[in-house]
Amino acid sequence: MFLTSNLCALHSGTDIKRYEMHNYLRAFMNRMGMTCLLFTMSLGVAFSQTNFSAEADAAYARGGFHTAAQEYIKAYAKIKGIDEKGRVAFMTGECFRLMLDPGAAEEWYDKAIGLRFGDENPIVYLNYGEIMSSQQEFDEAIEWYMTYQENGGDSGVAESKIVAADNDALDMDEPPSRYAVENILLLNSDSYDFGAGFSSKKSDQIVFSSSRESSAGSGEDPVTGQSFMDLFQSEQDKKDRWSTPEPLNNTVNTSSNEGTMTFDKKYKRMYFTRCVSDDNNSFACDVYRADAMGNKFGPSEVVELINRDENDSSQVGHPAFTIDNDYMMFVSDMPGGFGGKDIWYVSYDEKEDSFGPPQNMGPSINTMGDEMFPSMRFDGTLFYSSTTLGEMGGLDIVRAMPTDKPMEFEPAEAMPYPLNSSSDDFALIFADDEDRGIFTSSRPGGKGKDDLYSFRLPDMNYCFRANVYDYDTGMSLMSSVVVNSSKGDSWSMTADVDGSISLCDKEIKGSTTYGVDVQLEGYIGTGDRFSTVGLTESTTFAREYFLKEVVLNEEYSMPLVLYPFNEDELLINAEVNSSDSLSYLLDIMERNETFVIQLESHTDSRGENGYNKELSQRRAQTCVNYLVSRGIPRDRLVAVGHGEDMLLISDTEINGMKSEEEKERGHQANRRTVFRILRFDYGSAK
Repeated sequence: MFLTSNLCALHSGTDIKRYEMHNYLRAFMNRMGMTCLLFTMSLGVAFSQTNFSAEADAAYARGGFHTAAQEYIKAYAKIKGIDEKGRVAFMTGECFRLMLDPGAAEEWYDKAIGLRFGDENPIVYLNYGEIMSSQQEFDEAIEWYMTYQENGGDSGVAESKIVAADNDALDMDEPPSRYAVENILLLNSDSYDFGAGFSSKKSDQIVFSSSRESSAGSGEDPVTGQSFMDLFQSEQDKKDRWSTPEPLNNTVNTSSNEGTMTFDKKYKRMYFTRCVSDDNNSFACDVYRADAMGNKFGPSEVVELINRDENDSSQVGHPAFTIDNDYMMFVSDMPGGFGGKDIWYVSYDEKEDSFGPPQNMGPSINTMGDEMFPSMRFDGTLFYSSTTLGEMGGLDIVRAMPTDKPMEFEPAEAMPYPLNSSSDDFALIFADDEDRGIFTSSRPGGKGKDDLYSFRLPDMNYCFRANVYDYDTGMSLMSSVVVNSSKGDSWSMTADVDGSISLCDKEIKGSTTYGVDVQLEGYIGTGDRFSTVGLTESTTFAREYFLKEVVLNEEYSMPLVLYPFNEDELLINAEVNSSDSLSYLLDIMERNETFVIQLESHTDSRGENGYNKELSQRRAQTCVNYLVSRGIPRDRLVAVGHGEDMLLISDTEINGMKSEEEKERGHQANRRTVFRILRFDYGSAK
């Protein structure tokens, strides 16, 4: 057998056509982003082949997967030996997998497994799992990964795949983000549609690449079996409907492949990728440009972003300007990078219309895998796709925040589902400063192989609902409720017969703090605050307010106020902050401006009665002084120290307790600070 049991796995669904270099760069990546060889050689040749499969193997080696698949199918019908027949079936499945035809890939993997190909080559089980994972069939994918492991496959690879499939399934059941994603049916075809770029300042016109039948290239792409890629344009009407895509004129579209593009900041010049080929040869991809002339474009010319000699086959593509047009980013496999394909950049002098020498974006952006499809948002945030940095499989979209230095970025982080999926997700662009845009995905349920998807971050909805009750009876109260926002908005409402009020018709805004004041004559007013600052999900703020009826000269309890032993200062340490306890009373005094209250402090029975009364008086006065310091008029406050005259728990009861801990809790209950409402007519006589 020509395959070994520890072969490096091909990445599910990652074919080079997405790079606009698909005919020429035969680099396939596994999920960890490692570029690897699919086949090992036992006798110094890449393929153990018969005359029947020789042409198929040669086409596969050139990256012509569609041509190879057709040749393998022909060879399969002629081959008699089980080993070679199993190999050809597997290779046919590989071709269809790389052309994003999972149904056909499954069919041929099944044939290979039936011919016992997996006995010596467990990679067929691994790649079967990748196909199922890309189709979001995670339970079946896990079964195939386990079969791969059980048949001699790499345990580490299998376990990482199983964990990833589990995580992907969880993300789909409970999406970790609010992004809403929709297939743009009016733009997509049953072919490859990908790599959109906005071509107008209003983000209502786009250009994208497609292999649909109306493309200029009349030949059949040996990789995909479809037409060669061309650039198409579409625009939105006032109802946000996209027009039928039309190909760009023949100064841009040729019989070769044209792909991912970008415009300068004035939308006067388009830069795009072109990969030139003829019947027998494939040449390096390059960036070209053409000036916009209304709805058409002028002659195109190559842009020399790297210095090549005649033997240099480095690929260059995926141009993308920075926001200020000071730099152009692009993708290349030129020497000096970190992996297969890296993102590079060159400075651009608009006055001289010249580009500087290429610079690698560095290790915070590039990895040992492949990084592609860069784009930059209005705030300088860099978006691109990576085979290594994502978490869901395939190409994943990642984001890198800018630093304070030009063209330097923080380490990238993967975007969440549903922007990323277990399939390939790439070429994300934002519409100016809005939370919406377009990206490309090969996820299941699409119209073609790759489809264009819109995304948006929906507005969050906030709701405030409250009910007001009598504290003692639980009866609903038709109280007054006033809600004030930190941005100046205000609502004054009266609760209904059920004690209910609500603000749920988009009155509550994001990044705003709200204060609530609940009042009813004859009751102690209350309220609180709520805030939408920093929230990432729609939220309903549900509140219940319990109003205590005003009863003059009745003792009202309050949060525990403590003092150091034998002192009158408020106790504040790592465990206790008695000023926080007094904030409860401060809130009552601020909400009920007519109240005059008496603060009363009590001690336990230990110590001399006269001393205890004097100490409690000082403690009550400390509380009054605190409230005065916070703006409460002194003539609304009265301090009274009762000492040990009004014990809640008698000495007899305390002495009858079994443990010292219980006795101490009894003494603590007697050491308390409470308040009484003396009257509620403050200010009425003035």
